[in-house]
This record gives sequence, structure tokens and C-alpha cells, in this order.
Amino acid sequence: MENLLQKSCNGWRTCLISIVFIMTALVMSTIAPDTVTPSSEKRLIKQLINNYEKAGKIGRPVKHNKETVVVGLGLSLFQLLHLNEKNQILTINVWTKYTWVDQLLRWDPANYSNIREVRIPPKLIWTPDIVLYNYVDERMKEQRDVMLNVDYMGRVFWSPPAIFKSRCPIDIRNFPFDYQTCFLRFGSATQHSDQMDLQFLDNRTEVDTVEYTESNEWTIIAKPARRYLISSKCGKNTPVLTFFLFLKRNPAYYTYILVFPCILLSLITTVIFWLPPHIPAKMLLSMNIFVSFFLLLKILAMSTPSASTIVPFLGYFYCLNMLLLSISTFLSTLIINLHTYSHKRGPVPPWMVKVVCLFSTPLSIPRPEGCDEPSEKLSSIQAKLQKAQKFAGIPNHSPAYGGYPLQPMNAMQTTTEQQGGFPRFKQLMYSQGVPAGCWNRDTMTQLDAYLREQVQSSQNIKWSQHSTPEMLLDQLPGRTAGNAQEQQSNDSSGSNRRQQLWQQADKSRRATMQIHTSLSHLRDAFKNLMEKISKKDALAKRARDWRLVVMTIDRLFFWFYLMVVIGAGCYLLIPRGQPQTVDEIIQSHSEQNRQKAIQKASECLLGQN
Repeated sequence: MENLLQKSCNGWRTCLISIVFIMTALVMSTIAPDTVTPSSEKRLIKQLINNYEKAGKIGRPVKHNKETVVVGLGLSLFQLLHLNEKNQILTINVWTKYTWVDQLLRWDPANYSNIREVRIPPKLIWTPDIVLYNYVDERMKEQRDVMLNVDYMGRVFWSPPAIFKSRCPIDIRNFPFDYQTCFLRFGSATQHSDQMDLQFLDNRTEVDTVEYTESNEWTIIAKPARRYLISSKCGKNTPVLTFFLFLKRNPAYYTYILVFPCILLSLITTVIFWLPPHIPAKMLLSMNIFVSFFLLLKILAMSTPSASTIVPFLGYFYCLNMLLLSISTFLSTLIINLHTYSHKRGPVPPWMVKVVCLFSTPLSIPRPEGCDEPSEKLSSIQAKLQKAQKFAGIPNHSPAYGGYPLQPMNAMQTTTEQQGGFPRFKQLMYSQGVPAGCWNRDTMTQLDAYLREQVQSSQNIKWSQHSTPEMLLDQLPGRTAGNAQEQQSNDSSGSNRRQQLWQQADKSRRATMQIHTSLSHLRDAFKNLMEKISKKDALAKRARDWRLVVMTIDRLFFWFYLMVVIGAGCYLLIPRGQPQTVDEIIQSHSEQNRQKAIQKASECLLGQN
């Protein structure tokens, strides 16, 4: 009985153990596929970090001090965010790529489920202290935290994205048609070339722009990179990688904002000079254009460095227009003053008249009086005589008096006969053998000489200021037979007739005296009137001369402004090419580094001595 109980208990124990074993196997079979690989990676990472903690994170990851850590650096440009010309700061979004070999991060993949690569946070291991030398960022950290890729040979690849703000010297001379050269200098902050050698990643000596997004304002025309050695200590050099960005501005926006309005304002300024010089509205328009140029200059100043020693050519063009407008406003004030107070000024100086005469024809200005030469004056007089002869109907066939003869004055003779005047003149001319139809300049001269001889030889002739040639002829002793018969008939008339004649003569004498007095008053009044007219004409002539002077000044300044603006516009506003080629700029940069190295070596020699 006891044997049966013992056998049954052993059977139950065996069954229970079998059940437990089977359940354990089932659980292990379901959990094992999900935990084998992660545990190996974690175990590997933990092992690597433990080794680093034992060796120490601080210090280069080498086994011997004389070994050099070779670090490869590459720059992949993703976006050109902004180039601040005012503060001379370049802001770019890049991916910096680093590679180096860490001897403390090696393992055998066979011991860790054939794991060949792991990712480790950069805070847990050594990373190169490569910084941007020409940074101007207020942030103390430029890069973002990104895991490092480490393979079993200890090769580390690290590509953190970063936004760099670097100093970029701006040359705004050709703004907005300018080219800019910016560069980024990377190097170790504390280690020289014997400790860490900085090289280009994959020997690629340029900026990678495969993932670059084009900028609306700037175009990259070149992106080379160069390696330099700079002297950090006496006998110690630090490798530096310099990445250049040669940029060309897209001037469409600034042409629309700054250049095109400037050209329009310059064209409007030329219209000012065609307004009458004495109109005050000319000054008002000039000042409005001056304010417009000042506004454009303010916009230009906001877009350029305030502390720059170089002024853009566009700014020179603005200032030139403002200067010319100021001079034009000053001349307009002077012109208005001359035009308003010309009656109070003296006559125009002769040298001004000569200047006006000199420029009157090319400037399309009326010539003032006194500009004609003697030959020109003679030609004008001859033209007037010819016009008068043509108007009087006098033919000119024979040359006389410079080609414009004075023929017998038939028209004057006809007029005299129609008026029934001067019969004794006719008798005198016929008595001297001169026909009345030949009364020309010569016969008049002969008649005048004859009258003078007769008046001087006769003692009975009474001459006064109001005597006429006909009255003088009546008193001549040598009168014709018709005159004697007339005198005898008058003497034979009766005393009544003589008395009536004396009374009529007395009345005529009184009337003549009254007429003489009235004529004297009229003569004085006419003389005063003529003097006033002469003064008025003189003032008008003086004002006209001064007006011609101011017109000449205004036109001369117009052509001066036009030539200066066109010349300055062609020189200052026409786009230019890049002042230096890419190779020349890189060569200049290399020369600067060489000069600094020589200067540093000289300082070291002086310090040792």
C-alpha cells in the first residue's frame, strides 16, 4: 500500500515539473525574438560609454600623444537667409559635416550580433572644437543637437544643421548693381596642427549646393574653398578652412524703388529750365524735386551701412542733383530779383552784352541792340532804304550810294504840284536851268547854296526863325518879270485897298502871335511828352536787356545741367562688372594671410631676442 502511494506521488511531481518546464519554454520562445538585437546594441553602447568614462571624455581620442587627429570638414549650403548690408552680417542655413577617427569607439561586430554602426549623443564623447572665426552671432550656440554615427572601425560622422551669422564686409560702391564677397573661416579654437589636422571632407574644395534653395535677392556666381595655415603661437600653426561665397545682387527691386524714380525726377528737372525765368513757381517746383531726392537718399541710407567709408555711386548722383537744384533755386531767386528791380539798376555792363551776343544764336535768344557789326549795320540800313524806295515806287537801275541810288523824285514833285505849293521854287529852279523833274539830292544842294548866297549878299532881306523859303524868295532882288508886274498892280490899287490890307495884316499879326504862343506851349508839352516816352523806352530797353541776360544765364545753366546729368548718369548708373575676378580676390586673401604669418614670425623673433 505504501509502495503504491509513493509511486503515485512521484508521478504527480514528474508531471508538475514537466508542465512548468513546458510553460517556461513557451514564454522564452515568445520573448526572445524581440529582445536579442536591442539588448546587444544597448550592451554595445553601454560598453563604449563605460570605456569612455574610464579613459575620460576630455582629451583627444588617441592612444599616443604624438598622434594627430585628422578631422574632415564639409559645408553644405541649404539656404541664404539674409545679407544685412547695414550691419554687414551674412545669415545662412547650412549642414556642417565632420568626420574623424575615435580609437576608443572600436568593437568586433561578431561579439555584438554583427552590429556595425551605432548612434551616440555628442555630449557623451569627444568632439572637435571647430568654431566659426568670423561669427557675429549673439547666441552662444550655433549648432543643433544631432546624434553621431559611429562604425566599428571608430570612424565618426557628424552632420549637425546650423544657422551661421558671419561678418561680411560690404562694398556698396556699385549699389544696387553690386557684387559681394563673403567668406566663413573655420578652425580649431585651442589646438594647433600637430594635435588636430583640419582637412576638406572628401577633398571637396567648394561649398556643396546640391540642396540649395535659390534666393530672390542674391545669385551665387562662385563658391570655392581654400585651406590656410595661420600662426597661433611661435612655431605653431593652426589650419583654417575658408569657404567663399561670391554673390551678385538681383537689382530689379532696387531699380524699381531707387533708380527709376531718380531718372524720372532728373527728366522733370530739365523741364524747370523751360519755364519763364521770372516765375516764382519755378522755385517751388525745384524745392519739391529737391525734397523728392532727399527722400530717395533717405531710403538709400537705410539700405546701406551707416558707418561705411564708401558712398554708393547712386548716392553721389542724388547729391549731384540736389546740388544742381540748389544752384538753380539760387539763380531763380537772382533772376526774379533782377527782373523785379531792373528799373532801379543801371544799364547792362558791356561785357554782359558781349556774352549775351555770343550765346544768343546757339541758345535761340533774341539778340540785344548793339550786337551788330558795322558791316551788318550798313547792310541793315541799305535794306531799309531799299524797302522805302520800293514802297514809294522809285525804280533803282543805276548803282549809286552803295548800290541803292536816289533817282529823280517824281513822286515828291507830283505831290507838290497837287498841293499847288512853292511856285517861286519852280521859277527859281527854271531860272537856274534846272527842270522840276530833276529835283534830286544834287539839285536840292545847289538850291540851298544859292539861297545862302542871295541872303548873304542882300541887305534888305529880313530873316527870322519862322521865315520860310518862299518868304525869303519874295525878298530876293532878282525876281522874275511876273513878280514885278504883280507889285505894280498892287501899288496902283487905292488907299482903301491899302488900308484894308493893313488891317488884315494887323489881325493876321495878332492871330500869328496867338498861334505862336499856342505853338510854343504845344511844343513844350510835346517836348515833355517825348522826354517821358524816351525815358519809358530807355527803361523798357534796360529791362529787356536784363531779361536777355537772365535768359542767357538760365539757358546756359540748363545745358550745363543737362550735360552734367547725362554724363554723371552714364558713369554712375550704368551697371558695371565685378571689379576683381574670383582668382584675384582669392589671391589677395592668400596674400593677407601670408603677410600676417610674416608679421607673427617677426614678433616671435623679437620676443626671443
